[in-house]
Amino acid sequence: MASSTLRRAAQPAAKAASKADIYERIYEAVVEHRLLPGTKLSEERVAELFAVSRTQVRGVLQRLAVEQLVTLIPNRGAFVTTPSVDEAHDVLEVRRTLEPAIVLRLIDRIAEGKAPTAVKQLRALLKREQQAHASGDRRAAVRLSGEFHVQLAQLSGSSIMARMMRELTPLTCLAILTFEAPTVAACPNDEHALLIDAIEAGQKKAAVSLMTEHLHHIERSLNLHEREEPEIDLAEALLG
Repeated sequence: MASSTLRRAAQPAAKAASKADIYERIYEAVVEHRLLPGTKLSEERVAELFAVSRTQVRGVLQRLAVEQLVTLIPNRGAFVTTPSVDEAHDVLEVRRTLEPAIVLRLIDRIAEGKAPTAVKQLRALLKREQQAHASGDRRAAVRLSGEFHVQLAQLSGSSIMARMMRELTPLTCLAILTFEAPTVAACPNDEHALLIDAIEAGQKKAAVSLMTEHLHHIERSLNLHEREEPEIDLAEALLG
């Protein structure tokens, strides 16, 4: 089980990390599908890996718990959240409401000349995503596919939408990891390409339709079958 892997020998971080560093490591490990639902995040082990005190780790875990990436269980500790079926559907339902609005806002900003480099930035990110797919770098492909949606929100000019997307991205990853095989978890990048084309052309109806279908595609890939608990090496997940 995941908890047994925490006893494996591993090299700790070379120097003490900040709370922000530890938070980002855990966040990225979830987004890249290296840290899976149900994995125990032992305060002692995480503190050892990052050469910090358990008090610092506890603060990070509490922040992650507020963002629902970690579940704190009294007398048992902290675990990477395993979403329920309803929670998985809720995350994607929220995204189906939020992301079409993001796309419409971005198209308007481009038309008003407020985001002149938006399409160029999106295509650059898409190119990196395609290269990751081509080279077989699944971790990078998964991370970049999530970054694509976050960047859309950032380019929309709304800090609130951007923050919401940054929080929804790892929650989506946890839903996918709970109910779908990780090897097929990344968004199909051809759908991202079609979405960029519609945004560049200012085709609001088409862009909204593409985004909605894209999110439906992700949800349809989920299944409700029981999954086996994989063994996770916490050092490899957070420092690898």
